Amino acid sequence: MYSAVYILFSYILLQVNCGRSGVKIINSVIAKEDEYPYIVRLERRILITFNNKVLAENNVHICTCTALSRSLLLTAGHCLKSVGFIKNLTNNLAVQPVVRYGARGSKLAKVMSVIHHPSFYDPEPKVQSNIGLVRTQLIGLNQFAKLSEVDMIGVGNRAITLAGYRAVRKSVRTEIGKVYKASQLQLLKLVVMPHDNQIVSGHPMKCTPVYCLPTSTTCDGDSGGPLLHFTGVMGISTTSLEYIKGCSELNQTQSIGMGEIITLTKPHMKWINDNIKRDDQVPV
Repeated sequence: MYSAVYILFSYILLQVNCGRSGVKIINSVIAKEDEYPYIVRLERRILITFNNKVLAENNVHICTCTALSRSLLLTAGHCLKSVGFIKNLTNNLAVQPVVRYGARGSKLAKVMSVIHHPSFYDPEPKVQSNIGLVRTQLIGLNQFAKLSEVDMIGVGNRAITLAGYRAVRKSVRTEIGKVYKASQLQLLKLVVMPHDNQIVSGHPMKCTPVYCLPTSTTCDGDSGGPLLHFTGVMGISTTSLEYIKGCSELNQTQSIGMGEIITLTKPHMKWINDNIKRDDQVPV
């Protein structure tokens, strides 16, 4: 009798404690202008020049980033593979990775280098530590993001927000005298379902994650944006927000697995902070 009760009790504990965390979408909205100044765009800038004058400019959206300091930004690790550092293809054609920020995306900062997480390439088929850093020229913002050590258990059933700029099917062209029209920042309001045993995985194919690489023409949304909690940035989106919305619509009664769409900052906090301190010590 004792053994039967013990087995039953152990089974209940497993059912309660071992379910994966999932999320459900409450709604999707567009952020107000400059509501989150520290959420910026990582782009590939293509310039055609003649006699040191810009004749045409083509801006290709890569991923969303979060500014942690004046020169260090947080994004998804897979986004770094699309940065590249090709500079001058010809005397009149130049390609450079940049970060667009400020009111209506009016300011640019050149990307100086990228920092991959040491565990980004994992021997297992599933990508681990899909998180990375982008080092830029100094960025002037009135507010930078702070990191949160909250995990899914700490969030409970409270709402959180996943943010990301909408990538466009065709890269935006600007001409002399024309104003650059920046993409809008979309916000997915999510509720965490801790220990959820009814979770949709990345399969079947209709729910396979979409990575917006290498250009914005590969999907309607982008990745790399922050998961926002009132205590700070607690994670990074590792797949398209459009994928998350689409998968949620197809599976209205089930939540989406957190591990498939988000990399939490808490396990990587020391690595991030060490790089911030190291970057702050670099002479300007």
